[in-house]
Amino acid sequence: MITQMSVSKETLVILRTVRTSDVVDALDSMGYQQQYEMDVEMRPMFFGIRFAGIAHTAEYDLTDRPLQPMSYEEFDERQYKAGSDGLWHEAGVWGAPDEVLVIDAKRTAAGILGSSNTLGGVLNGVVGYVIDGTCRDSYECIIQKMPVFSTVCSPAHPMGRIQAVSDNQRIVCAGVVVNPGDVIVADDDGVMVVPQELADEVASRAKRVQDKDRPVRRQMYEKLGLPLDETVAVDETVA
Repeated sequence: MITQMSVSKETLVILRTVRTSDVVDALDSMGYQQQYEMDVEMRPMFFGIRFAGIAHTAEYDLTDRPLQPMSYEEFDERQYKAGSDGLWHEAGVWGAPDEVLVIDAKRTAAGILGSSNTLGGVLNGVVGYVIDGTCRDSYECIIQKMPVFSTVCSPAHPMGRIQAVSDNQRIVCAGVVVNPGDVIVADDDGVMVVPQELADEVASRAKRVQDKDRPVRRQMYEKLGLPLDETVAVDETVA
Protein backbone atom coordinates (compact mmCIF):
# COMPACT_ATOMS: atom_id res chain seq x y z
CA MET A 1 0.00 0.00 0.00
CA ILE A 2 1.33 3.44 -0.95
CA THR A 3 1.61 5.89 1.93
CA GLN A 4 0.35 9.25 0.75
CA MET A 5 1.72 12.56 1.96
CA SER A 6 -0.38 15.68 1.86
CA VAL A 7 0.42 18.46 -0.59
CA SER A 8 -0.66 21.78 0.89
CA LYS A 9 -3.37 23.91 -0.67
CA GLU A 10 -0.86 26.76 -0.90
CA THR A 11 1.55 24.66 -2.96
CA LEU A 12 -1.27 23.45 -5.21
CA VAL A 13 -2.40 27.04 -5.80
CA ILE A 14 1.12 28.01 -6.90
CA LEU A 15 1.42 25.02 -9.23
CA ARG A 16 -1.83 26.10 -10.86
CA THR A 17 -0.34 29.47 -11.74
CA VAL A 18 2.93 28.30 -13.31
CA ARG A 19 3.68 26.72 -16.67
CA THR A 20 4.92 23.20 -17.26
CA SER A 21 8.08 24.83 -18.59
CA ASP A 22 8.58 26.50 -15.20
CA VAL A 23 8.13 23.13 -13.51
CA VAL A 24 10.70 21.56 -15.85
CA ASP A 25 13.19 24.31 -15.05
CA ALA A 26 12.60 23.86 -11.32
CA LEU A 27 13.12 20.10 -11.48
CA ASP A 28 16.18 20.51 -13.72
CA SER A 29 17.73 22.85 -11.14
CA MET A 30 17.16 20.19 -8.49
CA GLY A 31 18.94 17.49 -10.48
CA TYR A 32 15.88 15.69 -11.84
CA GLN A 33 16.30 16.41 -15.54
CA GLN A 34 14.02 14.29 -17.79
CA GLN A 35 12.76 12.14 -14.91
CA TYR A 36 9.26 13.56 -14.57
CA GLU A 37 8.28 14.68 -18.08
CA MET A 38 5.69 12.41 -19.67
CA ASP A 39 6.24 11.09 -23.19
CA VAL A 40 5.64 13.74 -25.86
CA GLU A 41 2.85 11.54 -27.26
CA MET A 42 0.76 12.52 -24.24
CA ARG A 43 -1.24 15.33 -25.81
CA PRO A 44 -4.25 17.48 -24.88
CA MET A 45 -7.56 16.65 -26.50
CA PHE A 46 -7.69 20.33 -27.53
CA PHE A 47 -5.44 23.34 -26.98
CA GLY A 48 -6.03 25.52 -23.96
CA ILE A 49 -6.35 22.78 -21.34
CA ARG A 50 -4.45 23.64 -18.19
CA PHE A 51 -4.68 22.07 -14.76
CA ALA A 52 -2.80 20.95 -11.66
CA GLY A 53 -4.13 18.44 -9.17
CA ILE A 54 -3.47 15.45 -6.98
CA ALA A 55 -2.92 12.11 -8.74
CA HIS A 56 -5.43 9.30 -8.34
CA THR A 57 -3.88 6.42 -10.24
CA ALA A 58 -5.23 3.33 -12.00
CA GLU A 59 -3.71 0.57 -14.07
CA TYR A 60 -5.25 -1.60 -16.78
CA ASP A 61 -3.77 -4.40 -18.82
CA LEU A 62 -4.50 -5.89 -22.21
CA THR A 63 -6.71 -8.92 -22.47
CA ASP A 64 -8.06 -10.89 -25.40
CA ARG A 65 -11.62 -11.92 -24.67
CA PRO A 66 -13.63 -11.19 -27.81
CA LEU A 67 -17.33 -10.87 -27.13
CA GLN A 68 -19.56 -13.70 -28.26
CA PRO A 69 -22.77 -12.92 -30.16
CA MET A 70 -25.55 -11.83 -27.81
CA SER A 71 -28.82 -9.94 -27.90
CA TYR A 72 -28.67 -6.17 -27.66
CA GLU A 73 -30.42 -6.39 -24.28
CA GLU A 74 -27.63 -8.64 -22.98
CA PHE A 75 -25.02 -6.30 -24.41
CA ASP A 76 -26.72 -3.28 -22.84
CA GLU A 77 -26.88 -5.00 -19.47
CA ARG A 78 -23.20 -5.93 -19.60
CA GLN A 79 -21.98 -2.63 -20.97
CA TYR A 80 -23.94 -0.04 -19.03
CA LYS A 81 -25.22 -1.46 -15.76
CA ALA A 82 -23.00 -0.53 -12.81
CA GLY A 83 -21.06 -3.43 -11.39
CA SER A 84 -21.75 -5.77 -14.30
CA ASP A 85 -18.11 -6.05 -15.33
CA GLY A 86 -16.05 -4.21 -12.71
CA LEU A 87 -14.02 -2.50 -15.43
CA TRP A 88 -14.79 0.95 -16.79
CA HIS A 89 -17.69 1.32 -14.37
CA GLU A 90 -15.07 2.02 -11.72
CA ALA A 91 -13.99 5.06 -13.71
CA GLY A 92 -17.46 6.53 -13.48
CA VAL A 93 -17.32 6.77 -9.70
CA TRP A 94 -13.69 7.78 -9.42
CA GLY A 95 -12.75 11.23 -8.47
CA ALA A 96 -12.87 13.84 -5.76
CA PRO A 97 -12.13 17.57 -5.59
CA ASP A 98 -8.64 18.53 -6.82
CA GLU A 99 -7.89 15.07 -8.22
CA VAL A 100 -6.34 14.20 -11.57
CA LEU A 101 -7.13 10.68 -12.77
CA VAL A 102 -3.88 9.20 -14.09
CA ILE A 103 -4.43 5.97 -16.00
CA ASP A 104 -1.90 3.51 -17.35
CA ALA A 105 -3.93 1.72 -20.04
CA LYS A 106 -0.85 0.35 -21.84
CA ARG A 107 -1.37 2.73 -24.78
CA THR A 108 -4.21 0.52 -25.97
CA ALA A 109 -6.98 1.45 -28.39
CA ALA A 110 -9.60 0.48 -25.80
CA GLY A 111 -11.36 3.66 -24.71
CA ILE A 112 -11.24 3.47 -20.94
CA LEU A 113 -13.01 6.84 -20.64
CA GLY A 114 -15.45 8.77 -22.82
CA SER A 115 -17.77 11.74 -22.85
CA SER A 116 -20.11 10.47 -20.13
CA ASN A 117 -17.79 9.26 -17.38
CA THR A 118 -15.45 12.23 -17.79
CA LEU A 119 -18.45 14.46 -17.08
CA GLY A 120 -19.21 12.33 -14.03
CA GLY A 121 -15.70 12.80 -12.74
CA VAL A 122 -15.83 16.56 -13.23
CA LEU A 123 -19.10 16.61 -11.29
CA ASN A 124 -17.15 14.91 -8.47
CA GLY A 125 -14.51 17.65 -8.59
CA VAL A 126 -11.91 16.03 -10.87
CA VAL A 127 -9.73 18.71 -12.51
CA GLY A 128 -8.06 16.58 -15.20
CA TYR A 129 -7.51 13.23 -16.88
CA VAL A 130 -4.19 11.81 -18.05
CA ILE A 131 -4.51 8.53 -19.97
CA ASP A 132 -1.74 6.46 -21.52
CA GLY A 133 -4.35 5.09 -23.86
CA THR A 134 -7.67 6.26 -25.27
CA CYS A 135 -10.48 8.60 -24.32
CA ARG A 136 -13.15 8.03 -26.96
CA ASP A 137 -16.11 10.23 -27.95
CA SER A 138 -13.53 12.87 -28.83
CA TYR A 139 -15.87 15.43 -30.38
CA GLU A 140 -18.25 15.33 -27.43
CA CYS A 141 -15.35 15.61 -24.98
CA ILE A 142 -14.07 18.64 -26.87
CA ILE A 143 -17.38 20.51 -26.97
CA GLN A 144 -17.87 19.63 -23.29
CA LYS A 145 -14.37 21.04 -22.65
CA MET A 146 -13.26 17.95 -20.77
CA PRO A 147 -9.67 18.38 -19.45
CA VAL A 148 -8.26 15.24 -21.08
CA PHE A 149 -4.74 14.29 -22.13
CA SER A 150 -4.19 10.96 -23.88
CA THR A 151 -1.75 9.15 -26.14
CA VAL A 152 -4.18 7.32 -28.46
CA CYS A 153 -7.31 8.20 -30.42
CA SER A 154 -9.75 5.35 -31.03
CA PRO A 155 -13.49 4.55 -30.99
CA ALA A 156 -13.02 1.12 -29.36
CA HIS A 157 -14.79 0.11 -26.14
CA PRO A 158 -12.73 -1.54 -23.36
CA MET A 159 -14.97 -4.58 -22.94
CA GLY A 160 -13.09 -7.71 -24.03
CA ARG A 161 -9.95 -5.68 -24.76
CA ILE A 162 -8.62 -4.52 -21.39
CA GLN A 163 -8.96 -5.44 -17.72
CA ALA A 164 -8.48 -3.66 -14.40
CA VAL A 165 -5.22 -4.30 -12.52
CA SER A 166 -5.01 -1.79 -9.66
CA ASP A 167 -6.55 1.34 -8.18
CA ASN A 168 -4.54 4.09 -6.46
CA GLN A 169 -1.24 2.24 -6.47
CA ARG A 170 2.14 3.17 -7.98
CA ILE A 171 2.00 3.07 -11.79
CA VAL A 172 4.08 4.05 -14.79
CA CYS A 173 2.19 6.41 -17.11
CA ALA A 174 3.74 7.59 -20.38
CA GLY A 175 7.19 6.66 -19.10
CA VAL A 176 7.00 8.29 -15.66
CA VAL A 177 6.46 6.70 -12.26
CA VAL A 178 3.37 8.20 -10.62
CA ASN A 179 2.39 7.64 -7.01
CA PRO A 180 -1.02 8.47 -5.56
CA GLY A 181 -0.77 11.95 -4.08
CA ASP A 182 1.83 13.27 -6.52
CA VAL A 183 0.97 16.52 -8.25
CA ILE A 184 0.18 16.49 -11.97
CA VAL A 185 0.74 19.75 -13.86
CA ALA A 186 -0.46 19.94 -17.46
CA ASP A 187 -0.77 22.51 -20.21
CA ASP A 188 -0.38 22.67 -24.00
CA ASP A 189 3.30 21.73 -23.77
CA GLY A 190 2.64 18.42 -22.03
CA VAL A 191 2.26 16.73 -18.64
CA MET A 192 4.63 16.91 -15.67
CA VAL A 193 4.67 14.77 -12.54
CA VAL A 194 5.80 16.51 -9.35
CA PRO A 195 6.54 13.96 -6.61
CA GLN A 196 4.68 14.97 -3.48
CA GLU A 197 7.87 15.08 -1.39
CA LEU A 198 9.34 17.63 -3.84
CA ALA A 199 6.20 19.68 -4.39
CA ASP A 200 6.90 22.57 -2.02
CA GLU A 201 10.40 23.23 -3.37
CA VAL A 202 9.35 22.75 -7.00
CA ALA A 203 6.48 25.20 -6.54
CA SER A 204 8.79 27.76 -4.93
CA ARG A 205 11.39 27.53 -7.71
CA ALA A 206 8.83 27.40 -10.52
CA LYS A 207 7.17 30.56 -9.19
CA ARG A 208 10.55 32.31 -9.11
CA VAL A 209 11.06 31.38 -12.78
CA GLN A 210 7.61 32.70 -13.65
CA ASP A 211 8.00 35.88 -11.59
CA LYS A 212 11.23 36.70 -13.44
CA ASP A 213 9.72 35.98 -16.86
CA ARG A 214 6.49 37.93 -16.61
CA PRO A 215 7.82 41.49 -16.13
CA VAL A 216 10.27 41.09 -19.02
CA ARG A 217 7.58 39.81 -21.35
CA ARG A 218 5.18 42.52 -20.16
CA GLN A 219 7.70 45.22 -21.12
CA MET A 220 7.99 43.73 -24.61
CA TYR A 221 4.18 43.55 -24.88
CA GLU A 222 4.00 47.25 -24.05
CA LYS A 223 6.70 48.19 -26.54
CA LEU A 224 4.89 46.23 -29.26
CA GLY A 225 1.49 47.64 -28.31
CA LEU A 226 0.08 44.19 -27.59
CA PRO A 227 -2.97 43.91 -25.32
CA LEU A 228 -1.98 42.62 -21.90
CA ASP A 229 -3.22 39.19 -20.83
CA GLU A 230 -3.01 36.94 -17.78
CA THR A 231 0.38 35.55 -18.82
CA VAL A 232 2.07 38.89 -18.17
CA ALA A 233 0.22 39.91 -15.04
CA VAL A 234 2.79 41.08 -12.50
CA ASP A 235 0.62 42.51 -9.74
CA GLU A 236 -0.96 39.21 -8.68
CA THR A 237 0.19 37.56 -5.48
CA VAL A 238 -0.06 33.93 -4.51
CA ALA A 239 -0.80 33.34 -0.83
